[in-house]
Amino acid sequence: MLGSKNNSDHKKLIRIEREVDSGTGEIYSSKQSYREPPFNEDGYKVPHHKLGAKLFGCVSFPNDMTDNEIGKMTRLARLMIPMSNMLGYKARGCIHPYTEKHIYSAVGLSERRGRPFLKKMIRLGVVQGVKREEFNHTEYYINPAYFFAGRRIGFNLYLLFREHLDPILPRWVKAEFMKMVDSFSLNLEEDK
Repeated sequence: MLGSKNNSDHKKLIRIEREVDSGTGEIYSSKQSYREPPFNEDGYKVPHHKLGAKLFGCVSFPNDMTDNEIGKMTRLARLMIPMSNMLGYKARGCIHPYTEKHIYSAVGLSERRGRPFLKKMIRLGVVQGVKREEFNHTEYYINPAYFFAGRRIGFNLYLLFREHLDPILPRWVKAEFMKMVDSFSLNLEEDK
């Protein structure tokens, strides 16, 4: 591995291609390209597919979801903040989470019909709410197994949806995340 030009902490993979005469061993040309490793401190880089979408082809929507609900979730997926999958928006240089009422409005539902929809998505594991006591609000995140905004699944997003992601992530990726969990646990013990 080699450090990038901008920051030596970020490692890159080097791909080297050579055209070699199989008879003489003479090298006719050599070409190098660089790419980011599939896992680093920012998390797991989800592979691109032919359509450029970041998704897991082996993951189906939950059986209990209707086509109408899948459509509503697709609409919500357009409102995700990249890299975090949080439903939110940017204003005055800050990121703000969507409230329940914002979510109902975004999918064209009244509060009376929106509340059961959101509760069902949470029950099915498609959405997860995180209560932020210090800010007195709840942040809503979409499961990256179904919709993903960004290049990498970060540590926090992995922890939030671990039970849904573990069956689809490669074993080595889970092992890397578990190293992060262990490191985090050790840091907490040291702080006591």
